[in-house]
Amino acid sequence: MNSTLRDIQGLDAISWWPLAPGWWLLIGFITLLLIIFIYKIIRKNQHKKQDWRKIARQEWLELRPLNSPAREQLTFLSILLRRIAVQRHGREACAGLSGEKWLAWLTKYDPQGFNWTESGKILIEAPYMPPDTAIEDRQIDLIYRAIRVWVDE
Repeated sequence: MNSTLRDIQGLDAISWWPLAPGWWLLIGFITLLLIIFIYKIIRKNQHKKQDWRKIARQEWLELRPLNSPAREQLTFLSILLRRIAVQRHGREACAGLSGEKWLAWLTKYDPQGFNWTESGKILIEAPYMPPDTAIEDRQIDLIYRAIRVWVDE
């Protein structure tokens, strides 16, 4: 009898491909979760875009109470216009502008080509006018209609 020992033969290594059905289910589930997550992010961003327009339109409609003083109306219109401009073009583009630079920027980016440097000058002059200075309703209406284009565009 031959007394030599032989090594134990091991099993062949298990191939990682093709994957077992459980792995395919896990991959499918993770992919489905990613698709749902991305879809919700896109929907949320679309609602944000629509929400600021809806809010701006509502504020625009509420800004013209009949008994509100002209100076107060101009203040609110100016604030609304700046908020709309920041939403449409970003904070870096227009938030730091004031005075003539602000009006020039508005003229450059106005959706309908309204000349803010001439017709919108009342926005930057009204806060510094004496309290008894009369502001024409025609000027306020002109600004009011020009801002409506910014809201709807």
